[in-house]
Amino acid sequence: MSGATPLSVTAVTQRIKPDIYPKVDDEATIIVTYPRAQGIIQASWNWPIGRKDMDVYGRHGYLSAPDGTRLRLRRNERSTEDPVTIAGLEAPYNEPFAYFAAVVRGTVEVKERDLSSLTNNMVVVRILDAAIQSARERRTIRLTDNH
Repeated sequence: MSGATPLSVTAVTQRIKPDIYPKVDDEATIIVTYPRAQGIIQASWNWPIGRKDMDVYGRHGYLSAPDGTRLRLRRNERSTEDPVTIAGLEAPYNEPFAYFAAVVRGTVEVKERDLSSLTNNMVVVRILDAAIQSARERRTIRLTDNH
């Protein structure tokens, strides 16, 4: 959402495997709302496999990303789903610790709109803090850009 803070955050958490994760919730669903969109984030330590997929639905079509290089694109109701392959990120952007080392060494400059920027990560922390509060208090947490 181009770094925008959501209007609200609603979260539900569960402890599905208390025998394995006795002190933490291992399942979460977080809904973030924006003026013209909403996002649903599902996070878990409970799933049998690691997942890093994403689906984006637009006004007419969708884009599904099962991983970092394969996409499935459907432009509208009448079109078919087309597979799209994109190049993976080049080093050091393809590995978080290599990226961090490059930033520290000054060989990479973090831009304001980068996913790794302080600005973006402050929004992420606000969302996660609101999600924790929402799950604990069992209510939607309203956010504004004034905080």
